[in-house]
Amino acid sequence: FFVTLINNQPMGFYPMETLKQDARRFGVPFLNPCVNRSDVNCIPHNGSVLLGLRIVKDVGEESARLMVEERERHGPYATAGDLVRRTGLKPQAVLSLVMAGAFDGITSNRREALWEAGLYPRPSRNGQATLPVSMEDSVPRLADFTPYEKMVGEYRVMGIYPRGHLMQFVRPALDPEVLPTAPVEGLEDGAPVRVAGWPIARQHPKGKEGTVFVTIEDETGDVQIIVWPHLFARRGRELGSQVVEVIGRVSRWDGTTNIVASDLRSIPTGVSMPPSHDWH
Repeated sequence: FFVTLINNQPMGFYPMETLKQDARRFGVPFLNPCVNRSDVNCIPHNGSVLLGLRIVKDVGEESARLMVEERERHGPYATAGDLVRRTGLKPQAVLSLVMAGAFDGITSNRREALWEAGLYPRPSRNGQATLPVSMEDSVPRLADFTPYEKMVGEYRVMGIYPRGHLMQFVRPALDPEVLPTAPVEGLEDGAPVRVAGWPIARQHPKGKEGTVFVTIEDETGDVQIIVWPHLFARRGRELGSQVVEVIGRVSRWDGTTNIVASDLRSIPTGVSMPPSHDWH
C-alpha cells in the first residue's frame, strides 16, 4: 500500500515525508535508496519500503534505469567511482546519490564516497568505457558527515528523511514545556499548551480573510491548529517557516482534538523541507 502511494507521488494532500511518518507509525520502516539493491521505483524489502533511485534529485527515471540495467548486466557496483566509470552519470547526480545515502552499503562514510566518485575518470566522449583503476589507497581518511548534516542532505535531495524526522534534531533545543503532538490527545478541553512542528498543510476554507487550519507534524504525530483571522493577519508569515511553535489551548469538538492558537513563532532550522500544501 505505502509502496504504491510513494511511487505515485506527487498526489493527494500530504507530502511524501508525511506518508513515510504514517507508515512508520504502522511499523513499516523506510530504507534509503541503494545503488546495489534499489529498483527504479520503490519496492518492498523485508517488511520495509526500499526507496527507488528515481526519487533522488538530479537522477530521474532515465538515469535510474541506466544504473539498474548496468548493475543487472555486469554485477554490483564496488565503489562510487565504479558507478561513475560504468554509467557516466553526471557529477551532480552522483553527489545527490551520495547525500541520499545510496552508497552507504558500499562506503558508509559519505565524505569518502564523494572522494571516490571524484577520483575515477569519466567515460570518453565516444562512449567507450575506461578501464577500471584501483585507487583505494588514494582515498584519504575523512571525517564523515554528522547525523544532522546527513538529515539536512537527505531532505534536500529527496524531500524525505527515511530513518527519522527533522523534529528529533530540533526538540533538544526547545523549552521543556513545548510538548510533542502525541500527548495533546490526552489533555483536557481548554488546557493551555505549547507545541512545535513542521507545517505540512494549510486550509483557507473562506479565502485569505477567513479562519486558517494548519496541520503541523513532528516525530510523534500531527495535530490541527486553528488560527483566527486576526492572528493570521498579524503572525501568518511565521507559518512559512520550516518549524513553527504554537501557543494556544486545546479544543475538543465532534471527536477531534485541535489547538486554538493565541500566538505563533518561527523556529529557524536551516533545513530545506518540502513546501506545505495550501488549499483556499
